[in-house]
Amino acid sequence: MGVIVLKKSQEKNGPGFRLGLKNCDISLQELLNQMNRFIEAGGLPRLWPEQIRQCAGCHLCCHEPLPVTSIDLFNICRALEIDFIEAFKYLNLEVDGKVLDITLKRSNGACIFLNKQGRCRIYNDRPFLCQTYICCHVHEAVEELRSQVVNQGMDELVRLAILRFKKEGKALPVSRGKTKSISLTDWPKNCFSGKNTYAELLLENVLSSDLKKVLLV
Repeated sequence: MGVIVLKKSQEKNGPGFRLGLKNCDISLQELLNQMNRFIEAGGLPRLWPEQIRQCAGCHLCCHEPLPVTSIDLFNICRALEIDFIEAFKYLNLEVDGKVLDITLKRSNGACIFLNKQGRCRIYNDRPFLCQTYICCHVHEAVEELRSQVVNQGMDELVRLAILRFKKEGKALPVSRGKTKSISLTDWPKNCFSGKNTYAELLLENVLSSDLKKVLLV
């Protein structure tokens, strides 16, 4: 039996799925690989049944603000063969005091990477949140895992953005707000620092001890 256990379940609001781990000594990429196989296998009751076989984009994911991590941006750079600075043309940076949120840009309300047919142009390299999203009900522990990964990954992306744009002698390309309260000292290194792929990140080093206890089976 594998380390990762994904199974259908009955959640508070209806049928969905849960995630369990035999141990946390596995990479985030291994989790993503398993999630993608689980998605491809199908069989889950979707909130929008007409999209069971092939997602066409809907307001639950491809039309919502999508936070990205440092590794998500590295993957986009590799997929499009562009550099770190150039990749920011695909991102929104919104400042609120000392908080800086980074999300994918949207065009006419839809993700900038959807083509005219409503299909993702970077599907194999899509962000972590996209790869771990299924249009159905889900146990709260799965949502907490996604949140913990993305919060740390975005923190590292903010840190790198401050450093890289400063090195280039350029201002951060902020979409909304002002950067006067943004200081590098508020964005220390974390488990994402120095990592370029999800294969380099172990769940053991990303998840809180409380969440590990919930997920371990």
